[in-house]
Amino acid sequence: MKKRPNLLFRDDSVYLLRGNYGIKSLRSITSDGKKLEDCYKILKIPLGSKQDVVRKAFLELAKKHHPDSGSPEADIEKFVAIENAFQKLSKHNTGQSSTDEIEKIVYDIRHTAPQHRQYLSFEGVGHGTPYQRERQWAQARAQRAATNVMEHRISKAVASENTLMKKGQQYEKKHDIKTKYGFDRLVEDLIQESMSKGEFENLSGKGKPLNTENRNPYVDFTTHKLNEVLINNGFTPEWITMSKEIDQDVKLLKEDIKSERQYLGPYPLSTEDLIKWNRIYKCNLDIAKSINKKINTYNLIVPLIDKQKFHLDFDKICDEILQNGAHSVEKKIVQEHYVQKDTISHDEDLFSVFFKAVSELLNFSKKKIDNTKQ
Repeated sequence: MKKRPNLLFRDDSVYLLRGNYGIKSLRSITSDGKKLEDCYKILKIPLGSKQDVVRKAFLELAKKHHPDSGSPEADIEKFVAIENAFQKLSKHNTGQSSTDEIEKIVYDIRHTAPQHRQYLSFEGVGHGTPYQRERQWAQARAQRAATNVMEHRISKAVASENTLMKKGQQYEKKHDIKTKYGFDRLVEDLIQESMSKGEFENLSGKGKPLNTENRNPYVDFTTHKLNEVLINNGFTPEWITMSKEIDQDVKLLKEDIKSERQYLGPYPLSTEDLIKWNRIYKCNLDIAKSINKKINTYNLIVPLIDKQKFHLDFDKICDEILQNGAHSVEKKIVQEHYVQKDTISHDEDLFSVFFKAVSELLNFSKKKIDNTKQ
């Protein structure tokens, strides 16, 4: 049986009690009670309120007086007093410190936007910029579609009455390999099921070699056959030969312009060279126009759109050759030596020719005699 504490003395409402637990001052008890009353007054709640009421009051006052709340009543001193009062009342009611709870409430005040809010667009999927959310939404849709297809196939295979069939030794050998999902390949199961039902017996191409020809679906059957006959007999379609002609004409045009450019001076040209260059430009302009007309005809008959050609940009070609082409090459003058041969025309008289020959013979013999005398 516990002993009753003994009263030692009384001094200004201060009692010293002595018992089994030692000596305790009643002045501290009264001071603690007064501090709790002040805490209730700071939080503006009645005395003896529960922890839920204390927390709610602290939350309202913290949002109002916190320096980061943006409120006109924000005051750091009031907030510190409210925080201390909440800590004391929480410790008094629960016996535990409320530091973590205060940090959580302060964090919510600083981040006023609700963290659970979702966008209404793209089904609320994703985060980040609108472009990033759109990409994440597309990936989620693709994943969802693949999952739905797989579930539909599995449910269809399971629900079918003829799904179960006898598996022979060859079938077991073929299906020893499992996929990463832990079940046999679904496609092979469906093929084997269809073969067991006889659905592959009356196929149109059974026993025939596969057609490996590349056929353009946008070309009619007659044109395709005509082209096939021409190719088999060594003929080339018109658009192929025309393409080679266009490429060759463009190459020759560039070579002609380069060959004429090399005899002019460096860029920028002098007045005399500029006149010559304008003459070269005008001479080759008609050739470029004819090439562009040929390109128009080629684009109309070519069967594939990616084989079409762009028009020849004659000005761009001339500018490139003028600025980057060879220049200042001396033009070689080729001298032709003509050997005159004496030929007898039908109009000349035979007698005059004979007389001329005799006179030359006499002169030659006379010169020979003079040389011997000397």
